[in-house]
Amino acid sequence: MRLKSVWIGDYKNLHNFSLTFDGNSFLDVFVGKNGTGKSNFFEALIEIFRHIYDSTNELDAISFDYEISYEIEGTETTIAFRGEVLTINGRERKTVGRTPVPDNVLVYYSGHNDTIATLIKRYETTFRRRIRGAEVGESRKFIGVGPEYKQLLLSILLMQPVDCQARDFIQEKLKIEILGTETNLVLSRPRFAEGMEVDPFDAGTFLWGIEGIVRDFLDKLLGCIKDEYTPGSLYDRDADQFSIPINLDLFRTAFEKVEPSELFRSFDNIRTLEMIKDISVPITLEGGIKATTGHFSDGQFQSIYIYSISELFKDRNCVSLLDEPDSFLHPEWQFDFLKQVTEITGAASQSNHVLLSSHSASTIARTSEEDIRMFEFDGDFVTIHSSNRSAIIRSLSAGLITFSETEARLNISFILKNTTRPILFTEGITDELILETAWQKLRDGVQRPFEIQNAFSCGFLRNLLKEQNLYDSNPGRKFLGLFDFDEAYNDWVQLGADFETDPTKCLGKKLNGREGYAMLLPVPQNPHIRQQVLNSDTGGHYANRSLLTIELLLYGVPGLNAYFEIDQSRPERFTRFIGDKVHFATDVVPTVSAEHFAAFKPIFESIEGIVGPAV
Repeated sequence: MRLKSVWIGDYKNLHNFSLTFDGNSFLDVFVGKNGTGKSNFFEALIEIFRHIYDSTNELDAISFDYEISYEIEGTETTIAFRGEVLTINGRERKTVGRTPVPDNVLVYYSGHNDTIATLIKRYETTFRRRIRGAEVGESRKFIGVGPEYKQLLLSILLMQPVDCQARDFIQEKLKIEILGTETNLVLSRPRFAEGMEVDPFDAGTFLWGIEGIVRDFLDKLLGCIKDEYTPGSLYDRDADQFSIPINLDLFRTAFEKVEPSELFRSFDNIRTLEMIKDISVPITLEGGIKATTGHFSDGQFQSIYIYSISELFKDRNCVSLLDEPDSFLHPEWQFDFLKQVTEITGAASQSNHVLLSSHSASTIARTSEEDIRMFEFDGDFVTIHSSNRSAIIRSLSAGLITFSETEARLNISFILKNTTRPILFTEGITDELILETAWQKLRDGVQRPFEIQNAFSCGFLRNLLKEQNLYDSNPGRKFLGLFDFDEAYNDWVQLGADFETDPTKCLGKKLNGREGYAMLLPVPQNPHIRQQVLNSDTGGHYANRSLLTIELLLYGVPGLNAYFEIDQSRPERFTRFIGDKVHFATDVVPTVSAEHFAAFKPIFESIEGIVGPAV
């Protein structure tokens, strides 16, 4: 299952909006500032598929025109609805009929988007009205899976056979050593049975008289009770609930030929009727800790979520919409969120197309560059384009993406694991962005022989370069740190012995016995900035009382005067940078001509002197 393209005529801020998918990856990540249209796009997709499903036998209504193309098992289908006319593969139709459509649309909503939650719940309410007497085979197309599904998903996966790869994955990731022998399913009274008196001797009141496919499934579960029982022994009159102890050996035998997706849908039908009060599997964690599937945090659950859904539904062709599922997660869990994608099996990745929206720096750091789509809104129209990670961060970083120390460590961990070249660490993200632009301006088309990665602060950078574990874990790899020539001098001066003493070429120190190098920004030729570092009377420098940040290397460039002012609080009346550093790095610096980047040359020359020249 792969989406190929989508066109949306007019939905909220999406006007004449088009998007094409390359078809190679089963995961597409969408990012953008709040209000750019990410969630609106997901809402529109839900409405499009709702219209398609509801037009199977009779053409239904929808408030906007659309066209969508997708491929299922090698067959590409294009469905369009324009001017109240439905066409399929270019031919006018009265209904969708037997046209191939996705088996399910799986929607994760974290709670921040009320519209998506309302759309799914409206569909669920409609399905709930039919389900009591529904015939075998009827199941809902939209499945909204929020945090409340945590125990249900985990329990179903752990109830799978011993040789199930998905079960092994869950046990390994959640550090589960031993599974119990029973799953306890607790059922509460459904709405339709309000006022019904449960009589243990009246079969008509057993399980509150539930009928249809739900009763068929419950009867099969009752057959998995190991010991003898009576309706009265399963019913707790005080709590008004039934408890079904499901023996897992009997369950696996009874459901041996049932696909996991069908099993999930059967349990979900019970949940749709609001009858599942609890479902849990007793487990023993590493260290002998006794627990149940309700033990795990949302973060732990999220770290296996995409994998769980993909594996459960791998026998069905699905579209999965994950609208900012990482919104409320700790950065460490955000960082691990997409790691699970690499674990998904071939079959699951072929049958499911996952669309994920996010504005988490940690999540973005985990994804491949080609997977990221950027939403932008100019006040009238939403546009979307693919871009690499650095460019995405440039666009988002106007206050939306900020890196905490935890996120800095996670991103550094990621670049260490996924690259092999030397790494230049900077004090902050704007230093990284400006240096990337400077390299492009000075070495157009030449690949850098080193990575650039921002850290959290000068103190963080100092401690990072001093960490022995950094070098022990990456033998032979070279690490460099670039510090501002200001208060950060106090951090730089702690980092080893001098290897460069000319301040115009980046004062440099090498850590003893390690491939660690610390440099200060080079003093530029501009006399105004030069005198903020070098003392003409002594021939030395002002050390930590100097003032040279990376933005000041561009002081004097025509058109940039508004970004600098005299610092009246300093007796030396040094010039300082003013304004939004992120805006300057992302929007202003890229417009500066290459000839104005001469002050950056010593940085790259010093680095190449350590790591070797670009080729």
